[in-house]
Amino acid sequence: MKRILIIMILLVIPWLLISPALAQTQTPTAAPEPAVAAPAKAPATATGKQTAAEQNEILQKLQELQKQVDTLKEQGRTREKLSITAEEKAEKEKAVLTAVGREYTLMEKGKIELEYSFRYEYISSSQILDASNIVPRSNHTVRNAIGLQYGLRNNLTVNTNIPYVWVYDKAGTQQSKDNNDLGDVTFGLDYQPFKSGGEWPTTTFTLSAILPTGRSPYKINRDADLPTGGGLYGLSFGMNMSKSIDPAMAFGGISCVYRLKRHDLSQYMDGVGQLDSVDPGLSLNGAVGLAYAITYALSMNVQVQYGYNMSTEYEFTNGVKYSSAAYSTSSVIFGTGWRISPKTTLSLSVGIGLTSNDPDFFFMLRLPFSI
Repeated sequence: MKRILIIMILLVIPWLLISPALAQTQTPTAAPEPAVAAPAKAPATATGKQTAAEQNEILQKLQELQKQVDTLKEQGRTREKLSITAEEKAEKEKAVLTAVGREYTLMEKGKIELEYSFRYEYISSSQILDASNIVPRSNHTVRNAIGLQYGLRNNLTVNTNIPYVWVYDKAGTQQSKDNNDLGDVTFGLDYQPFKSGGEWPTTTFTLSAILPTGRSPYKINRDADLPTGGGLYGLSFGMNMSKSIDPAMAFGGISCVYRLKRHDLSQYMDGVGQLDSVDPGLSLNGAVGLAYAITYALSMNVQVQYGYNMSTEYEFTNGVKYSSAAYSTSSVIFGTGWRISPKTTLSLSVGIGLTSNDPDFFFMLRLPFSI
């Protein structure tokens, strides 16, 4: 029994001594936990705020980049629209000038174009037989021509024109004569040294050779036959200009025709003798006009042409020389162009002579065909 009491005392007394120490040890250990936990949470909160700020900054940069990309895309679309508009404008101007005349436009490199043209001229006059007998006279001329153009380069075009002419002349109600034959063939070269557009007018220089392939007026019987050509070799030099003045096109040109002297003729003229040679004078020509596109497919144009022809010298086998007087020609032309397709423009024009040396009026139709 004593042993049991001694053992219990020995167990209880250490327990009583150790319990306060355990209580003191647990109390200071539990207290610091909130202090340690608080600092641990603070850095976590700061790190979260920094990440959100970086994300917002990145998002703003992405939005700015997207805006810049959209701006560049819009500028590209704008440039594309402007380039298309410029191309369409150039095509429209070319169609408008084509309706005026082929001398104001060039072919693209490697392109070939055929053109059919029809021209009708009417000339009226009076033939005085005596003081009491005046006979009205009328002359009708129809020219059908085929033209061919080829672009050697974008600024250099070669061309040729081959006409077939029908002429009918009637005096009074009884006498009449007619003839049909090949007309005078021409070969030409058109050159544009400067690029079109800008402040300066588009300038084209032309050089043409005239061949007397038609029936010569100096080799026929004038009482029974009619000429279909000029009968002389010639060279033509010209300069044509055009300028866009929105919404119209201004155009004009000057040219000089030099015809070579013709020898060894044998035409007999009543009251004078046999014609031996002809020495024609220079011909100076000018034109100025205005064209306007009413719609994309329809245009109108008007121009005034003027020509001055120097005197021609005739020499006969009997030694007689005769010089004809210099004379002027002038006409006003009204035209229209109908753009049937992007490559084809049907041109119609009517001209009215202003002097006695011009046709009373003429009508012309031109229709190109691209190959």
